[in-house]
Amino acid sequence: MENSLRERLETILLTNENIASAEEELLSIIPELIVCKDCEQHMPAHRLPVLLHTYEVVDGVRKDLALKLAALFHDIGKPYTKVTRDGVDSFKGHEEISVILGDFILQRLGFDDTIRREVGMLVKYHDTELFPGQESIDDITSKIGIELVLPLLELQLSDLLAHSEQKVKALLPQREDTLKFFLSSVGSKL
Repeated sequence: MENSLRERLETILLTNENIASAEEELLSIIPELIVCKDCEQHMPAHRLPVLLHTYEVVDGVRKDLALKLAALFHDIGKPYTKVTRDGVDSFKGHEEISVILGDFILQRLGFDDTIRREVGMLVKYHDTELFPGQESIDDITSKIGIELVLPLLELQLSDLLAHSEQKVKALLPQREDTLKFFLSSVGSKL
């Protein structure tokens, strides 16, 4: 049964232009996402509840299975880490919970160890601030491997673009410069 669910999830992620259009089926395959549906994010950086934000991130990355899965799971841990103070939400530590939940789901659905490792690394480091410099690139490369840096940068860019306009304006130039730096410094090694 898990093979057919895995295949169906792969089809949804790799063929739909708008992942939200497959929400009912997606939630039947991954019921752990249901708690994200009504999880509001009252903070200046966000404009959408967790699940709608997640859909935008999934839609914003290229059709690569590990990247789509990482986008799907990158914030799944937020409902479990949500703390509200003075009307502002924070989600400290959500990455770790997202890695655990994502891996549990991928294992349940029968994904192999390689894709589980890649997705876990991308989810774990999706909020790591990267800079357009050799030290920053070397640091992240030592943690996730050179082959995952470009997918991580793509996930981070898609995640950023699903945030508030204020956050996009503040961080987009740095993200673009980091991507350009990475491509110019190690692009030939890929």
